[in-house]
Amino acid sequence: MDRAWKNFYDERMTGDIDLPDGTMYEMLLRAVKYFPNRSAVTFQGTHITFKELLYEVDCFAEGLADCNVGTGTVVTVCLPNIPQAVISVYAINKLGAIANMVHPKTPAAELRNSMKLTGSECLLILDAFLPKCTEMLEEIQPGLVIACKIGDYLSAPKALGFNMTKGRKIPKIKTDSFYIYFSKLIRHGELIFQGKYEDDYDWDDPFSDKPEKEKKTYIRPFEPDAPAVYLHSGGTTGSPKIIQLSSANMNNLGAWSPQIVGAPDPFRETDKFPELTMVAILPLFHGFGLCMCMHSMLMNGINILLVPVFKPEELGRIICKEKPQLIAAVPTLYEGMMKSKKISRMKLDFLIACFVGGDGLPMDLKNRFEAFVAERGCHISLREGYGLTETVTVCAVNPEKNCRAGSVGLPLPTIDMKIVKTGTNEEVPNGEKGEICVAGPTVMLGYLNDPEATDLAIHVHEDGRRWVHTGDFGYRDDDGFFYFEQRLKRIIKVSGVPVFPTQIEKVLLANEALESACAVAIPHPYRMHVVKAYILLKDKSADESTKN
Repeated sequence: MDRAWKNFYDERMTGDIDLPDGTMYEMLLRAVKYFPNRSAVTFQGTHITFKELLYEVDCFAEGLADCNVGTGTVVTVCLPNIPQAVISVYAINKLGAIANMVHPKTPAAELRNSMKLTGSECLLILDAFLPKCTEMLEEIQPGLVIACKIGDYLSAPKALGFNMTKGRKIPKIKTDSFYIYFSKLIRHGELIFQGKYEDDYDWDDPFSDKPEKEKKTYIRPFEPDAPAVYLHSGGTTGSPKIIQLSSANMNNLGAWSPQIVGAPDPFRETDKFPELTMVAILPLFHGFGLCMCMHSMLMNGINILLVPVFKPEELGRIICKEKPQLIAAVPTLYEGMMKSKKISRMKLDFLIACFVGGDGLPMDLKNRFEAFVAERGCHISLREGYGLTETVTVCAVNPEKNCRAGSVGLPLPTIDMKIVKTGTNEEVPNGEKGEICVAGPTVMLGYLNDPEATDLAIHVHEDGRRWVHTGDFGYRDDDGFFYFEQRLKRIIKVSGVPVFPTQIEKVLLANEALESACAVAIPHPYRMHVVKAYILLKDKSADESTKN
């Protein structure tokens, strides 16, 4: 395979890392051993160090275990970006259980379906969202429902303020039957934990050669290649799917984060590794947020700045106060940043790297954002990437020095990508358009209970490797940069000829009078479909000549 892309990596992207074969919990444990007193989680002004985070994880794991959560148990995590979500994921992983990540505002009927499809026996949910689900939960009778309060990890003054305002409107739950508060269960687990280990917090190294029977504090409950996380996606064909990911999938992507951002190796050059913070505003129920904004940071000793709700001015306040070095987000967030009055008034020279994905990056937005930060002392590129949940998230990302406008970047060192003729495994020449395919250690285990859909998405090619056929249309150039054109499922066939809406929209948006445009298919008596475009003017009061 022609891997010309390796010639355009940034200097720090060496392709050489030290990645032990471990679980997600074990990766956190390794980071704690190297960076115990560095901040791991920042939430509304509260800072939790790596050692403190591990303690919370271990205590919560004991509480869950006492409620019969163990290897293979599915636990649904229906939470926004709050500390309890982070703690839960690692505690679940420590026990060998599986975290089923769902949107915190999922309607009760959809939550019911998710829990039934995954065989979930336990639910973590925000107390404010619990009332809408009470009737449904009484019906399906899960083994345990854990209600989480926003105020649990706020400072005392902020917790008081919250409880006196928004918190007063949240009904209290009766902690009987299968309901319990997170704060109560974690403190119950703490008593068990302290009784087991007293003051001995010098954990066995999970990567040592010591026989398992000689280890006292931690014995691995499942293998790194076993299912660890369930994520929900439209799949490569557009219909809803439940994606099974392993610890190994997550770790093999997360390990590259320091090299992607241009930092030293945290475990080989520990003394040189700077204190970094990533804005974790992308939702943790999505692979982009769960891996790139949470796990890939924490496993490498990088602090995460949890932001539960996106509001431009609130984000501006948080960025002003915490001055994070790293941001990974969707295009909408960068538009919001530029609209924030607080951010527009401050120096941004603390930013090291900004990444964008999850949606196409308009060239106008890229140029405006880079000019915006440059005016405030920060000279970086807005680096577009590409990924899908079937490969955890990121497969390719633009380098800093050779960032190419319009491209989604270069495959990561352990990832291979190619373009094939649609509907086949046949690779096409550089420059020719076709379906994007991805292979590597981040490829999912498969869709849950759907082998037919798995076989449609993952093909074994002539090289014997499992390749994800992404359902995305694009091409690669001679240097190995990849370009995303269109989701294949959004092709409009006019008289049997494929028409790509994004191409039409691109032409329309070349008109400076337009704010947005959307091309859709409408039925036609003999062509089957024709294209209709909807447009939105920047100036709503424009005269008729402009509209025409």
